[in-house]
Amino acid sequence: MERLLLCTAILALAASCRQPEPPSPTADTAAASQVPERDQRALYMLGVSLVRQYAELQMTGEDLRYVQAGMRDALLDEKRVKGSRLDQAKFAELRNRRATAHAAGEKQKARPFLEQAAREPGVVKTESGLLFRSLAEGTGPSPSKTDRVKVHFRGLLMDGSEFARSPQQGPPHEVQLEQVSRCWREGLSRMKVGGKAKLVCASDLTYGDIGLEYKVPGGAATVFELELLEILPGQGTPVPPVP
Repeated sequence: MERLLLCTAILALAASCRQPEPPSPTADTAAASQVPERDQRALYMLGVSLVRQYAELQMTGEDLRYVQAGMRDALLDEKRVKGSRLDQAKFAELRNRRATAHAAGEKQKARPFLEQAAREPGVVKTESGLLFRSLAEGTGPSPSKTDRVKVHFRGLLMDGSEFARSPQQGPPHEVQLEQVSRCWREGLSRMKVGGKAKLVCASDLTYGDIGLEYKVPGGAATVFELELLEILPGQGTPVPPVP
């Protein structure tokens, strides 16, 4: 288990360089490699996927030196690491401390964005801080917190990049208002069937200091474009990207 954890960490750190493609080895390096070329891409993408699991650690090159040392000893010097165990409490403290520090920086970056969004024409700021702007008024009823609804949606970061959306084809998403974020819950309760709205939300209304995997950093503000299609009775299924 310890070897697996070390391998996971080193792969994650190696991928933190965020190279868009695997490095192109020289002919000499390729010839000396024991890894078949057909496997190199798969292993590289494994590292990319693993680093996303540890994104909140905000690893540096200096961190990589220590993880590499542990990885090397675990693979080549069993005697040196014999009896060693990963201290789960200390590792959790490290992750939490770095995630909190990173989220604080993201919140600082979000302040001017939220202030600017609040000044846009037609924006209503609620008591919670939700910034709500109607894009198209509906004509039907508004949902209550016990309803489930059918929606189309897009999720955007502050720079306008899209991190989530409902499928362009097939049935729309059904969500239970009690199971979604406060951002969505408040926003949908202000809409009527057939309406569209733009929601701008601080992190405490959505993904908090943890964020959404590698898609939304902890502490980041997010923007949602929602279209309320239908209100259904009973329990629903939450949209995966929205906690």
